Amino acid sequence: MHIRSALPRDVPALDRIALEAKAHWGYSQAQIDSWRADLATRPETVAAWPTFVAEVDGDVVGFAQIDPITTPWELISLFVEPCRVGQGIGAELVRKAMLKAHQSGIEVLHIDADPNALGFYRSFGAQEVAAVPAPIENAPDRVRPQLRLPTRGA
Repeated sequence: MHIRSALPRDVPALDRIALEAKAHWGYSQAQIDSWRADLATRPETVAAWPTFVAEVDGDVVGFAQIDPITTPWELISLFVEPCRVGQGIGAELVRKAMLKAHQSGIEVLHIDADPNALGFYRSFGAQEVAAVPAPIENAPDRVRPQLRLPTRGA
């Protein structure tokens, strides 16, 4: 596996991976379709914001993106192809994001997490600081955990 800075030409792969990864959690196709715009990576942000891709044999298999305009900086995307989950790719991308933030003087990253990813982020030391109501069909009590991830562990 190789991690590199993303390029504008990677955007179609990033969008595909985000949709596939979200669908992996069992959300309905209608729900995924309703999130399509929110899951899309804006091409202009790829060069302007810290955005990293993981490659295996030259293929993009995961990515992470940080929004450095927010305070604190926010890890707005972290997605890995479902067939690659459990191979350490997401972990390497989180560490890369943490390191970039830490090197830039940022002490914590904010994460608006999918509830299915809470345990993953906690394994890096993320702390839940709030929850945002995020009801969906068949899950009216669903919430998105709001996390703070210290970057000093990078």
